[in-house]
Amino acid sequence: MSLSEPPDGLDLTETKVPSLVSGFVITWVLGAATVALRVTARKLVGNKIWWDDWIIIVSLIFSAAFMFDVTCYMTINGGFGKHVWATPNGLRVYFTGLFIAEYLYTISIIHVKAAILAFYWRIFSARRESRLAIYILLGITCAWGMAVLLVSTFQCLPVSAFWLRFDANANLSPSDYECGVNVKTFFIANAIPNIITDVLLLLLPVPGIWSLQLRKPQKMALVGIFTLGIFVTAVSFIRLHYVLAIDFADPDTTWLLTEEMMWTGIEVNIGTVSGMSSARHSYPPYYESPEYLLPLACLPSLKPILNLALHGNVQQSKPATGSDLGIMTAGGSSGPYKRGGDQRKSTFGTRTSERQVMEDVHPLSSHTPDHEMDNWTEHGSQDW
Repeated sequence: MSLSEPPDGLDLTETKVPSLVSGFVITWVLGAATVALRVTARKLVGNKIWWDDWIIIVSLIFSAAFMFDVTCYMTINGGFGKHVWATPNGLRVYFTGLFIAEYLYTISIIHVKAAILAFYWRIFSARRESRLAIYILLGITCAWGMAVLLVSTFQCLPVSAFWLRFDANANLSPSDYECGVNVKTFFIANAIPNIITDVLLLLLPVPGIWSLQLRKPQKMALVGIFTLGIFVTAVSFIRLHYVLAIDFADPDTTWLLTEEMMWTGIEVNIGTVSGMSSARHSYPPYYESPEYLLPLACLPSLKPILNLALHGNVQQSKPATGSDLGIMTAGGSSGPYKRGGDQRKSTFGTRTSERQVMEDVHPLSSHTPDHEMDNWTEHGSQDW
C-alpha cells in the first residue's frame, strides 16, 4: 500500500514521542511503586500474598510489555509519534506493534479488573448477593476481553495482512486479503463496555457497605474510598474522546493515534494504582468523617513501611489496648477468622485479622475505642 504525498507545509520534524513516552513511563513507574510497596508492607506484617496481589502483579508485567511495545518498538522502528511521511518504511513495524499492543492492553485491563474483583471477594464474599455480583461481573469482563481479542486477531484475513499490506516486499495486492473491520467502530465498541464495567466495579461494593450498622458519615467515607477508581473511568472517557476525534481515513495514522495510545497506557497504569490503593485495610469504626478519605485511601497498606522508616520497627511502639478481636477484613492474614471459637472460610482461603495487626496497619487504629470495635464486630460484620 503506497502513501499519498504529504500536505504542503507539513513539518516532518514534528514529534509527539516525548509526551507519549513520559505518559507511559511516569504512570507505569507509579503503578509499579504502588505494587512493590504494598507487597513489601504485607510481608512486613506477616501477611501472605493473596490472589488479588498475584493478579495485579501479572497485570503489571503485561503493562510493562505494553509500554515497551509502544514506547520502544513502535516509536523507534515504526515512526509512531511522528508524521507517517517522516518514516514511510516503518509502517510494517508500526502495524505489527499496534497488533501486539491490542493484545497486551486487553490482557492488562482484564487482570486489573479481576484483581479488584478478587479484592472485593475477600471483603464481601459472606454476602450471597455480593458473590453473585462478583461472578457476573467477572464473566462480563472475561467475555468482553475474549471478544476484543477475537476481533483484534481476525480483523484482517489472513491475519498477517494487518501488517504485511504495508510491506513493499510482501507484494500483497488488495485481492490477496480482506480487512473488513471498521477500526473506529471497533475502538468505540471496545471503549464503551470497558467504561460500563468500570462503573459497575465502582458500584458493586456500595450495597454491602450501606447495609452495615454504621453512622452515615462512616458509610459515605467507605463508599468514597471504594469509588476512588472513578479516576480510571475518567481516563477511559478521555481516551474515548480522542478515539471519537480521530479521522481514520487520514493516512497520517502514526501521528493521529498518539494521544489515544498515550491515554490507553495511562488507563492501564492508573488502573493498577487504583487496584492496589483500594481501602485494603478499611475498617468502618475508624472513619469518623469524610475528611479522612483521601489520606487513608493509599496509606493504610503502607503504614508498616512508614513505621519502619520513622521508628525503626514495623510496629509503632505504643501500649497494648484491649484484647485481640477478630473481624473479617480485606488485609487480614491468611489464618482463620476467629470470634468465640467460630471459624469462617472463603472459597479462596481463610481470613483473619487480630487487633494488633490492625493497629500496625491502619493509621488511625490507635484512636479506635474498644467499645466501637465490639459494636462493629457484633453488628457490622453480620451483614457482610
